[in-house]
Amino acid sequence: MIYALLATLVFSGFADAKKSKTPPPPIVGWHHDEGWKGDCYYPKDWATLGEGDKRAARADTLAAMQTQWSGGRDDGVNFDANVLDDVNTTLLGRPTKIEDVSRQNLDLCVAAMKTGDMSAWTAWIGSLNGKLNVGECNHPLVTTRFDYLDIGTGWQGATNVCKGDKAHIFATAKDQYRITEKGAWINVEGTKDPAVGADWPCNIENCTVGKLVGKFTSESGVEVLFPIGADYTFEAPENGTLYYTINDTTWYDNKWYSNGRIEDHAAVTIEPAGGLQ
Repeated sequence: MIYALLATLVFSGFADAKKSKTPPPPIVGWHHDEGWKGDCYYPKDWATLGEGDKRAARADTLAAMQTQWSGGRDDGVNFDANVLDDVNTTLLGRPTKIEDVSRQNLDLCVAAMKTGDMSAWTAWIGSLNGKLNVGECNHPLVTTRFDYLDIGTGWQGATNVCKGDKAHIFATAKDQYRITEKGAWINVEGTKDPAVGADWPCNIENCTVGKLVGKFTSESGVEVLFPIGADYTFEAPENGTLYYTINDTTWYDNKWYSNGRIEDHAAVTIEPAGGLQ
């Protein structure tokens, strides 16, 4: 009986020891230890996530960090808004970088919340966008641009893009204009007449007279012309800038169609094609 009791106690001791060695679950989300000035955001363990879960976790983590950085946690943290805009734009364009940034941010947050000294964290935020963009394009196409087409001028709508960005460019085709005083009313698809000669903004195939056309100018000076019409997707071969205009040689005599007091005005939209990767 005594041996049985001893065996039970020994076994229980081993079991308790085994249980005590089981590591606690990792901290995820907002957390603070006793004595800290505020919470820090603990991201999920990136190494354990599949690609789909990583995308969702990156979005949640960036939103959480931005909330704290911009003063939304009421914990004394409130970094420069212009710096945060630049960092946010970069991370939206390169979401995989959120993983490493979240780890660095956690270490700096913990140190600041323990000591109350924000200087190292503040300096890191101030230099972060430059570090993220070393040797890379710092103006990816991550937001949608909306404008009204100006038929009275040449190249317009300057939009920065990075190499590999796919820009979906589309315009309203119901709005009409003419490019000569007594010419036919046309829309952004233009006429069927080819634009022949160096005076035309775009004189390559399918860049017909009066059509909405595009131009890409790279940072190295390479220029690419392309037809747009009502809908076109362009992939940037290098870092550079997109422009558009109607294919015309003179703009002073162009006129929008009007019906009484209502005058047409074509809208042009440039957006990331296929969403963020």
